[in-house]
Amino acid sequence: MIEEEARNERRSTRKHRDILEAAARLADREGYAAVSIEGIASEAGVGKQTIYRWWPSKAALYVEVYSELVPRSVLATGSARGVAGLAVLLTQLFCLYRETPAGRILCGLLGAASSDESARHAIQQGLVLGRADIIERTLRDQLTEPAERAVVNEIVVAVVWKRLISNPESLDSRFAEKLAHIAVRAAKGGAT
Repeated sequence: MIEEEARNERRSTRKHRDILEAAARLADREGYAAVSIEGIASEAGVGKQTIYRWWPSKAALYVEVYSELVPRSVLATGSARGVAGLAVLLTQLFCLYRETPAGRILCGLLGAASSDESARHAIQQGLVLGRADIIERTLRDQLTEPAERAVVNEIVVAVVWKRLISNPESLDSRFAEKLAHIAVRAAKGGAT
């Protein structure tokens, strides 16, 4: 009985991974909006019900795919803190947007959120609340007030998301450095 449960767990883990990988491939090939749960199920070799067992919506599935492609651990800046740490974090993020389907997925999620409550909820829970501390932790030494760090987080997220949608090729290390400086300066009330 224990061996059978272990075998089922391994199979379940493999199916879960297959679904995430299929969803990433399809988003990269076709774009988020064109992908359906049926298409993901077919690509992964599972039934639709298997997908809905783990994720309540397409958006929830893609928030997990995005989180796999852009893991919190990759965005750790190590010993770099303050403006330099924020610039490193952004440079790493922009690199992932170029090298993986993460940027296309995020654009799709943001577009879907304009008319889909489940997409708004998935973004809020998985990407906004689930990741706000990454930028704030990087700036803890430079900006002592939590409200300042929260403002920088909102500024950076808004600008990056806007650029990702309208001008993704501008997301490079030079822009990361510039955005880090501007956002921290803005949070300090314009002081340098």
